[in-house]
Amino acid sequence: MKVAKNIFSFLKRALDAHPIIFFCVLSVVENFIIESMSRHSVIAGFEHVFETPVVFFYNSLIIMLTLSFSLLFRRRVFGVVLLSAPWLICGLINSVVLTYRVTPLGAIDFQVAKLSLILMYLTKPQRIMLYFAVGFLLVAIVALWIVGPKISGKLSYGRNVASIVGVLAAVLVATGVAHSISAVSTDFGNLVGAYNNYGFVYCFSSSMIDTGINKPDGYGEEKTAEILAQFSGNESLQQGVKPDVILIQLESFLDPKTIRDMSFSDDPAPIHTYLRERFSGGMLSVPSFGGGTANTEFEVLTGINLDNFGPGEYPYKTIMLEETCESLAYNLKEQGYSAHAIHNHTGNFYDRDKVYPRMGFDSFQSKEYMYDFETTPYGWCKDKVLTEEIMTALTYTDEEKGVTADNPRFVWTVSVQGHGAYPSEPIAGSDNVIKIQSDNFTPQELCALQYYINQVWEMDMFLGSLISALEERGKPTLLIAYGDHLPSIGLEAQDLTTNDAYVTEYVTWNNFGLEKNVRDLRTYELAGEIMRMLGYNNGNLTKLHQLKNSENSPLDEETYQKQIAYLAYDMLYGDNMQFGGVKPFEKTDMRMGTRPITADSIKVMGDSLYLQGTGFTEKSKVFINGEKKSTTMLSQYSLMVSGVTLSEGDEITVGQSSSKREVLSYSNPIIYNEEEHFVPEENDVVAQ
Repeated sequence: MKVAKNIFSFLKRALDAHPIIFFCVLSVVENFIIESMSRHSVIAGFEHVFETPVVFFYNSLIIMLTLSFSLLFRRRVFGVVLLSAPWLICGLINSVVLTYRVTPLGAIDFQVAKLSLILMYLTKPQRIMLYFAVGFLLVAIVALWIVGPKISGKLSYGRNVASIVGVLAAVLVATGVAHSISAVSTDFGNLVGAYNNYGFVYCFSSSMIDTGINKPDGYGEEKTAEILAQFSGNESLQQGVKPDVILIQLESFLDPKTIRDMSFSDDPAPIHTYLRERFSGGMLSVPSFGGGTANTEFEVLTGINLDNFGPGEYPYKTIMLEETCESLAYNLKEQGYSAHAIHNHTGNFYDRDKVYPRMGFDSFQSKEYMYDFETTPYGWCKDKVLTEEIMTALTYTDEEKGVTADNPRFVWTVSVQGHGAYPSEPIAGSDNVIKIQSDNFTPQELCALQYYINQVWEMDMFLGSLISALEERGKPTLLIAYGDHLPSIGLEAQDLTTNDAYVTEYVTWNNFGLEKNVRDLRTYELAGEIMRMLGYNNGNLTKLHQLKNSENSPLDEETYQKQIAYLAYDMLYGDNMQFGGVKPFEKTDMRMGTRPITADSIKVMGDSLYLQGTGFTEKSKVFINGEKKSTTMLSQYSLMVSGVTLSEGDEITVGQSSSKREVLSYSNPIIYNEEEHFVPEENDVVAQ
């Protein structure tokens, strides 16, 4: 207690007499702690200070600006702690995040992350420590407010506001100087490198305020017409056949044979080997490493380079919640296709349930609509379930939505089985079909790799089963599969035969005689290449990518990138000049679930309700007048609710609940009628 009083006394004197000096010292100390945590090393923290002193002290100045607002607090010690805590907490979270993935923490992570997902990465002792730390912090803040010392004398708001403005001016001047000498930059093409070079505080701050695509120089009708004029005379080379198109993004997938100096008991990805040898494919440069699935799929579906957005931004969490956008789905729908999305994880993760309608999809089958699937030891849905889901999307009909037996389908599929975490010691439930050996990794790393590689083998087997089903079906089909990013499993560029941690691979399969063509691509070029393979060139971004990748292309790389940014800005933030001022992409009335979930009939016995219908899963819940009831799933065709009393005219529906307790969709309603629906005898009720 005496020590605490002495500390409070010292802090009170320092904050009374020399608050600005105190803020200077404290901001330097905090920044050093944050950078050391980011690098998982105090020594590396010191190296950062001495190697990039301008960057280090510039970041410290940003923290100092935050601390200066405590001048407005009469309980100034409380204010300092309150304003210091967010930086230190973010630094700690970043340190933890970097143990599981390569991409550092950005402001957008707080929108994307779910507590359940975060806890999945932590061991039980780590979760207990997290709960304890949060509880301790809350108690400490409340205690400081109660017992923390107040400043002496009257609080001079005018002088203190002037001090804050002075620190702000210093930050603005320092920002200009830092940019002019290239100590920091707004170009975050490599997010990992940017955080290392420019410091966590600057980069994280930038991720909070720098979003979207900047207005291009010369934006206007003349420049738009100049870009569009390049595409004249570039006609489609449409083939006679319109095949079904299946595009699969495989979570954290790489061919393990690209890991240097590692031996395997058998080929860990034999289907990929087969496809690589016989069909078109190539290496694929992806925008992230160890995470960022939604950003890879954004580039693939839209053809827009993510580098044009703010640092660490997820367009799915920003502009794509507001605007429609040219996409592979919209472009194929112009050719008579229907478009269907499938993901064996929750439908609202990355807000896909809200974004996909703005990309042109007609239906979205997420995990909530899947029945009888297996999971990994970490709870991720295994990809084998996707074979049946994809075949359903290719074969079902819906005359009301124009999905007929004759029209071609585009099926976009995002897998999840390869997702981390990866164990550092053997865990129950892991079948190691593939055994590995290597002298380049520690026993803990080999354990993680053993687990991961066997997940990859199962994912590869899923592709094999899908191809077998497609061959048996016999309808012309083009299949493309690729890895969204490398796993966060300790692999570095030097561990890979590609010598690049931002490169995966895409492979294809078809049954209608496409010529084999090996071409390395960037993810935002893949859709244009798929359209070329099909003989289509509709869509301005499609035309731009095809022009750049054509023989004797008139576009150099700099012009190409500027034009991608220009068309994307015009489409998402500008005046849609490329479309004559009216964007042609209308948000679709997308249905959740490939096939509708139906409520066909109800029977009531005593206080129990039995509901018959189709398509029920564990996520199906009965709602009575909009209120969710505790529901027991009896089968895919029957649900039961106990302890209810219904009144004439009550509305009963079935809703599919997501992990956020949101309802993704409702069935058709049934209106309760006692004469029709009440069954007095128990033996009259048969659960189908």
